[in-house]
Amino acid sequence: MEQEFLLRFLEIGVIDLKGDDTKLEKLRSTAKDLSATLRKAPSKTASFTMVAADPNIAATDLTIEEAMASLRKQWETVANAFAGRPVGILRAIILDAIVQAARSDDAIAVAFVNTARNALPHAETSDEAEIWREAVSEIETKVDARAEAEWATPEMVTVDPLQYTPPAPAATDSETASVDQSALREKIFSAAGPWGTIDPNPHQSNQPHYWAPEFANRMSSTIAELLNEMAERLAPVAVDLSGPLSTLAKAVTAHVDKALSSFSGATAGLQRRTNLLWWKEALYSPSAHASYLDLSPFEASALMALDLHEQVPTYSPASVSAFLREAIRCLPVENGGQEKCERDVASLVYDARTTAFMHPLRALAAKYTTKPVARGPLLALIGHPMNSGAIEAATLRTLGGVDASTKMTPSEWGTYLFRELQSARAISESPTKRVRKN
Repeated sequence: MEQEFLLRFLEIGVIDLKGDDTKLEKLRSTAKDLSATLRKAPSKTASFTMVAADPNIAATDLTIEEAMASLRKQWETVANAFAGRPVGILRAIILDAIVQAARSDDAIAVAFVNTARNALPHAETSDEAEIWREAVSEIETKVDARAEAEWATPEMVTVDPLQYTPPAPAATDSETASVDQSALREKIFSAAGPWGTIDPNPHQSNQPHYWAPEFANRMSSTIAELLNEMAERLAPVAVDLSGPLSTLAKAVTAHVDKALSSFSGATAGLQRRTNLLWWKEALYSPSAHASYLDLSPFEASALMALDLHEQVPTYSPASVSAFLREAIRCLPVENGGQEKCERDVASLVYDARTTAFMHPLRALAAKYTTKPVARGPLLALIGHPMNSGAIEAATLRTLGGVDASTKMTPSEWGTYLFRELQSARAISESPTKRVRKN
């Protein structure tokens, strides 16, 4: 049975309904409505997740406003039931709605998991930590199951037998050749002497010098005519093989194409892993056409996030983020290890918005996101720099959900950006490319 996360918040006291089941049903209906809204507009997944994960989210946040408007439709007197806007209850409703939507839409599931993994370390959710762990674990397991199917390499590649049905034998009007013995006898009898009825031989056998040549001429002519008639009757009927051979050629071509496609699909996961290992060892950026070793650790980590994102599909196992983290840790860092190399988020976002090497990241971020107006991914701030100046701390917190003074190592920064890229691509793809389960 699928877990209901509204009840989990009720258990820890975030929601206090005084034992009124009628109010609980109103919250459930609101969560169901918000879930339907999210399935229609998956691009809201990141914002919904970041708001749900932040206990300090402002009561005026647009996502909170949307959730409140949905709650009022189910509970008209909700404003009188609480002293202020029930942000805690609305956050619980939003999380329940996200999980419901993620269970039926794989793209929403990808966006939820990656966004939650980024947001939770920077949110004060200690009382709710177990609830979030369960929610992320459930949906991440679902995403990994689909990703493993795309990344797996089977032990054996099987191909269906060649599908070809030979044409039916062509019907012919040929008849069995036979000899008219009576007619043949009559011709031979006539050739033997003047007593025949069909153009008889005028010479008798007692006149050998006249009879023999005449007999030979007549008999050879009779036998030749008979053999020619039989040959005409036994001559094979011409058969056009171009049609059957063309059909066979097409069947063989389709069979070979299917076999090659099966082999390519079966080995895609192995080829992808091989390419990633090569990339990790080469430490070369295909987007910047430069070695990561020639860049600063934070520039390199951001570009590594971008390059890895370009190499892997939307549905990738959670281990890919760990792979990126270890790849970034291969970069040399002066003055100690990477754990001592830290920068604040404000300066990292500023560099991503202004540095020349970050242009490919900005271009993709602009493609994936819209201009930031409320809580959302840092990609929106990076891809839509309204000016080249630094972002104010309050603005960064409001729009990006991260304190400007938060410190990150190169591996943390790269992993953060990679998850945002994966999340943004999942919910920006055409609905026809997403898999929904009713």
